[in-house]
Amino acid sequence: MKQFILLTAAVCAAIAANAKIWRVNNNAGVTADFTDMPACIASASVLNDDTIHVEASAVGYTNFILNKRLVIIGTGYFLSGANSNPGLQANPNPATLDYFFVDTLASGSQFIGLNLSNGIYTPTSNAPGADNVTITRCRMSNLYIGYSNPAAGADYIGWIINKCYIANFTASARPVKNAAITNSIITGVSDLSNVGNLNNLVRNNVFRSTVNINNTYFSNNIIAAGFNAINSTVKNNTCINTAPAGFATFVGVNGNVAGQLDVNIFQGLTGNSTDGQWQLKAGSQAIGTGETVNSITPDRGAFGTADPYILSGIPPVPTIYSLTVPASVPSNATTMPITISTKSNN
Repeated sequence: MKQFILLTAAVCAAIAANAKIWRVNNNAGVTADFTDMPACIASASVLNDDTIHVEASAVGYTNFILNKRLVIIGTGYFLSGANSNPGLQANPNPATLDYFFVDTLASGSQFIGLNLSNGIYTPTSNAPGADNVTITRCRMSNLYIGYSNPAAGADYIGWIINKCYIANFTASARPVKNAAITNSIITGVSDLSNVGNLNNLVRNNVFRSTVNINNTYFSNNIIAAGFNAINSTVKNNTCINTAPAGFATFVGVNGNVAGQLDVNIFQGLTGNSTDGQWQLKAGSQAIGTGETVNSITPDRGAFGTADPYILSGIPPVPTIYSLTVPASVPSNATTMPITISTKSNN
């Protein structure tokens, strides 16, 4: 039995022309550049601005410290099992990383389509902050900015968290500046409350637990629990059920509303995936009621705007979603029929 691994090489046009693409695959019998992430990151051949494809596997990949500026791409999440989005990848296993630390030397890195069972943490102990980090289309149990005793004076500048599915988001240990958290679904506590925060944008998200913000522009979100805002602009947000004390003062001002019900806002889990349930249902109050920007009035929530949340975090590269290979081939055969179905993703 032959095993065929097909992989696209067209990715991230903005990367320098001389950057290299590397494969990481821990499946038995598969030949790849590396079998695990620590060896890949430690390799002297892997240089800043290279791209790492972490390939699908039933076995997760080991944790590591990222100390290079890299683009790391996975295969998405919620690809099989109950409440999944099937048919998006021929191999329905995710590319699961345990967790990793982002060192200051990894500033400018991008993480796309990863399934992180224990999350992303930064920095390594007593290190300065990492800047201009982009995390998009990733599923994380934790996103912890300012973890492990950040160095005094460490700030985190220019972070982008976009179209992610996050259990818990904490960024209160050190100031976060010029960050954007958009079109994401966060099911646990979100803490962006450091008093040194500056010019952060939190727009078009779904929050299912307490939100704490400081010096933040907060708009077009749908919240469902506690809310605390200091020195922040709060506009065009929807609150499920009775407004908590921290949000009540904003209700009726700048398009903020409360008293909505999940059943009237979202499509719900019946017939949908774990992430797809947060799409808006017909007649939802959140449809067409976001903050108007450049004459466009978007929906509220993670699926609003022209750059909405993407189901299962499928990365913006071509994928093979169906692969048919015969179980056996006659010994005298000169050809072998293979059917491949591919599609591009934006």
